[in-house]
Amino acid sequence: MSIRLPRLLLTVPFGFAALSPAHAQEGGETIMLDTVTITSSKRPQALERADAAVSVATGEELAARNVSTVQDLEKVFPGLKINTRGNRTYANFTVRGISSPDFFSPSVQVYVDGVPQPPSAYSQPLIDVKRVEFVRGPQGTLYGGNALAGVINIITRKPDADRFYVQGTAGNRAAGAEIGGTRVLVPGSTYLDFALGGERRFGRIDDVSTGDDDIDTARDLTGRASLRYAPDGGGFDATFSVSKERLHSHEELYLFGDGVEDLEYQSALYGPRPDLTRDLTTASAQMNWRLDGWTLSSLSSFTRSDIGRDFPGMVPNFLFAWPQDEKTYSQELRAAYEGDGPVSGLLGLWYQHDDFESRKNAFPGFYGESVNRVRSDAAAAFGEATWQASDRLALTAGARLSYDAPSIDARRADTFGTGFGFDFERDADYTDIQPKIAIGYQITDATRLYATVARGYKPGGFNHSVSSLVDAEPYEPETAINYEAGVKSIGLLDGRLDLTLAAYLITSKDKQIYVGPIGQQTIRNAGEAESKGVEIEAAFRPTDALTLTGNLALGRSRFTDFVDRAAGISYDGKTVPYAPDVTGRLLASWLLPQEAIPADITLSGGLNYAGRTYFDEANLADQPAVATIDAGLDLDFRNGLTAKLFALNIADEIVRTSGYVAGGRQFSTVDTGRSFGITLRKEF
Repeated sequence: MSIRLPRLLLTVPFGFAALSPAHAQEGGETIMLDTVTITSSKRPQALERADAAVSVATGEELAARNVSTVQDLEKVFPGLKINTRGNRTYANFTVRGISSPDFFSPSVQVYVDGVPQPPSAYSQPLIDVKRVEFVRGPQGTLYGGNALAGVINIITRKPDADRFYVQGTAGNRAAGAEIGGTRVLVPGSTYLDFALGGERRFGRIDDVSTGDDDIDTARDLTGRASLRYAPDGGGFDATFSVSKERLHSHEELYLFGDGVEDLEYQSALYGPRPDLTRDLTTASAQMNWRLDGWTLSSLSSFTRSDIGRDFPGMVPNFLFAWPQDEKTYSQELRAAYEGDGPVSGLLGLWYQHDDFESRKNAFPGFYGESVNRVRSDAAAAFGEATWQASDRLALTAGARLSYDAPSIDARRADTFGTGFGFDFERDADYTDIQPKIAIGYQITDATRLYATVARGYKPGGFNHSVSSLVDAEPYEPETAINYEAGVKSIGLLDGRLDLTLAAYLITSKDKQIYVGPIGQQTIRNAGEAESKGVEIEAAFRPTDALTLTGNLALGRSRFTDFVDRAAGISYDGKTVPYAPDVTGRLLASWLLPQEAIPADITLSGGLNYAGRTYFDEANLADQPAVATIDAGLDLDFRNGLTAKLFALNIADEIVRTSGYVAGGRQFSTVDTGRSFGITLRKEF
């Protein structure tokens, strides 16, 4: 016989329990588990057959860990560190020691339903998500947009039946609501998907200079709609989508001294309350044609990110203004083949045009207003092929040929005759090829070995935040060689244990790092670094009611040849910023035995740990090692209603998310601290 366990029991935030279709239990009984099919390879593939480090979290799993935004994904994926550096526009992603010091050229690419997201929107809310796939390592042979360290692929729900849901959250740190669903316009062919969500974040930082309380508030409103034509059994489908987000935040507050622990801001010393707005618009069109094993695809997208930013900078009664307007158009064409023979693969062409313009206000007595425009055109041809040499052995090879042509036009008035003005125009171009080879061997039906070698690449360009004539010179591309080997074992211990292990070695050259004094920093190719480590993911089901899941990332990311020539300082041996040596998560989920109410009741507890994290190359600003504890109680009623009581960071640990040292003091931003509340959701 077979037993299908309640969904919440199989809520594994790392994508393990769903790897195997069946697990044996005592008495000959079998737990039936759904096989997860991923699309990060641009063609359907069983997760356990992917010859790469891939983790998957479903929408239910994300809800179980209170993951509501992209930056929350670090709670569920191994080796992923996401820090908002000052505000939500500047999200820093670190994977295996590969960081994103330049917010405008990130090392990790984020996609929503195949649409590339602008870096300023990486911290966006997750709305009506079906699953999230996280692929680690260079992905240039699969994605037109460059991906030096990895890809986060977000897939929203697209059912073929009418549905509607409403959800609300109330807590001490935030309150929000969300509605969405699908409307069948023409049965069997045409559908409308929609979602709308809003959140209000309550502050907890007080301004001791003015007496104002809870000044770090924020509100966010997001909406999305998609029109799908997907006839049953048809050879053509198309999706047209639009989305809109509006963020208004006062969270860019740097604390120092006792103010960090006391959550107190001093506007009289640092500057008035900051103000940030982000208006994001996205439109896309995707079309797929299928014929004799081939799928031809076209993806066109346009995004506009309009940012208003007024921020303090250790000047009393003065805010620096830096509004930014960025428009991006991208086009991807690809052909994927998945036939009956031993060979599968894809070929693709990609083009992107990006137009970024910003202005900065004058600083009285020093310099006048400035304007800066950075344009870039990028193109790539990419692809890979997999040969199933036998029932057990698979070989993959691919490459990406890229071309990038950035330019800059920057001017600043020398209003006060101090010599701080400038006026220049420059352009540059770069070409590169990034090969990849991989091998996978299925030792048994439950265990697979794989190894990959791939070259990663991040294009050169110009600093988007111009402060002097030094920024007239472009920085060169950053490259990395990624060596990786892993094993995936599913159904060990009579089906109770799933275990995956990945080991990696990455050597990076011409790393793009901000150098120079605070406020006058510029990006330069500052040297070389090496990252090495292991990642472990596991899911253990000792009983039908208890599930233990976790991940552990042990690594070492150090600069091996890095000299700041302007300052004459060597950083050899220093830890790469935002790359702790140890991160880990553990979650226990217990289905309570009860029949008192018509619902499945699940009690969960989680432990999150991150080792010491440095925020700068000199390793002066840091967040010491910290552990936080979460807890939750889920009630899954049989009428489509769910309720979740949650408590996050129960001990209210102060966790710094970014920081820098100036004048012998460390200035830091901090996270939201202890939060608790309830989320109600009703599916109709």
